[in-house]
Amino acid sequence: MSLKLKLAMIISVVMIISFSILFIFSAKEARKAAIASQVERARNIIVVAEGVREFMAEKWKAGVYDFDEIKKDVNKFLYAVPVVSSIRIVREKAEELGIKFKVPKISPRNPENAPDEEEIKILNELKKMDKGTGNTPEKVIVDKKSGYIRYFKAVRLTKECEWCHGNPADSIKYWGNDKGLDPTGVKMEGWKAGEVHGAFEIFIPLKPIIAMVNKNLMRDFTVLIIILFIVIGVLYWMNSKMIFSRFDKINAALTQIAGGDFTVKLNVEYDDEVGAVAKAVNKMVDDIKSVLEVVSESVGSLASASAELSSNSEAIAAGAQEQAEQAATTASAVEEVSATVSEVAQNAANVANSANEARESVIKGHALVEETKVMMDQIAHTVQQAAETVKTLGDSSEQIGEIIQVINDIADQTNLLALNAAIEAARAGEHGRGFAVVADEVRKLAEKTVKATKDITEMIQNIQADTGGAVASMAEGVEQVELGKAKAEEAKEALDVIKNNVENVSLEVENIARATDEQAKATEMMAQSVESISKITNENSIAAQEMAKAVDMLSNLANELQIQISKFKI
Repeated sequence: MSLKLKLAMIISVVMIISFSILFIFSAKEARKAAIASQVERARNIIVVAEGVREFMAEKWKAGVYDFDEIKKDVNKFLYAVPVVSSIRIVREKAEELGIKFKVPKISPRNPENAPDEEEIKILNELKKMDKGTGNTPEKVIVDKKSGYIRYFKAVRLTKECEWCHGNPADSIKYWGNDKGLDPTGVKMEGWKAGEVHGAFEIFIPLKPIIAMVNKNLMRDFTVLIIILFIVIGVLYWMNSKMIFSRFDKINAALTQIAGGDFTVKLNVEYDDEVGAVAKAVNKMVDDIKSVLEVVSESVGSLASASAELSSNSEAIAAGAQEQAEQAATTASAVEEVSATVSEVAQNAANVANSANEARESVIKGHALVEETKVMMDQIAHTVQQAAETVKTLGDSSEQIGEIIQVINDIADQTNLLALNAAIEAARAGEHGRGFAVVADEVRKLAEKTVKATKDITEMIQNIQADTGGAVASMAEGVEQVELGKAKAEEAKEALDVIKNNVENVSLEVENIARATDEQAKATEMMAQSVESISKITNENSIAAQEMAKAVDMLSNLANELQIQISKFKI
């Protein structure tokens, strides 16, 4: 059920109830007014009766009637009695007036005037109410049981009334008898002027009054129904035209707004409650439009930032992957260097043993010169190999240094990209908090990588210094070996010289052995460092891949948000 119909029903019910209450009240008032009108009518009749009574009394006072003459004829006398004259006139006109007339009194002489219980009660009340002067009291009752409005007007006795109802002792004076009888032969009651012993009673039928009232009420009810329908129709039309048509416009606008169209603008025609609703709707649309514009711009910025961050994350992931591969290659190379250095150390130990054997051979004598020459050849060959190996170790150290420099550059780039990612994540606000944490972890890993590469660089520099000394020593050893070969030709004359030279060679070879042993330890440490670098770069690669996935998810969310916002028309 529509609000328009509900309001119309409410108005109709209120109007019907109001008009019903008004009609009921009017009906009661109409009945009261009709009864009051009939009471006034009865009062006027009694006023006429009182007027006749007073008029007849004035005639007696004016001497129009001769009491002594008229009392001789009882009928004439009764016709001349003021109250009897008024009663006769009202009774004669009662039927013509559509009423009944009665004069109830205590101890009536006419049985028709005998009071019933209600009349006795009323007569007693009137007697109590009468003040003896002025207008006599009156009483009205609506007797629905009998169907009459009963109007009572107290009758106060006058001097003329004492002729028949006065002191019985006056009967001799008035009527010439000492029995206390009036001219009709009825015992005089001993009443006095000013007393109330009876009343004029008018019976007005209720039925014609009620019928007339009902007829008027039916006419009024018909007019009221017509007016009610007209008022309801006018109110319905006014509500539809001035209120609900405007609400329909607001409803249509809200439907468009619910569909995502925020370009709607309501015209505020009146400065009333409906106009206030229209203003509120316009303000709501403007506020939502402003929010959507800000959100749209923010989503655009977020999409651009996420795209850029996605590109950076992919670059970081690729760099981390490449760094991991290079770290693995470096680890393999360092392992090879370590093996080579170990082999050099072993060869140096062998050379030392050979030198000792040569020294023993020189001591043994000339017979071993040829063997010494052969051994010197072997020493020359071995030293040459050791020199080449150490030189190769130096070259490998330089390559490791270059690789470490590349790792260092990658770590710096990773650190820079991590900072950029943190900045972009900070711009993204709440949505970029997770990326900020990932970027911070990547930055920490990059810093660890830089520190590790610095340590490795220092180690490699030490290795290069040691290998440089070893190469120089080996070059000198080669020269000594060549000299030994030359002296071997003169072994017979210079065994002592050879012995000294061999001892020198033995000493140098021992130095080489110690140096190569230290190199082996250094390369082992470098291998461990490179292995740590490899683990770190693998972790960097995994973190970069996770960051790339997170950034890709952020980009998808930004795109989805753009799609949703594009549904709104602003």
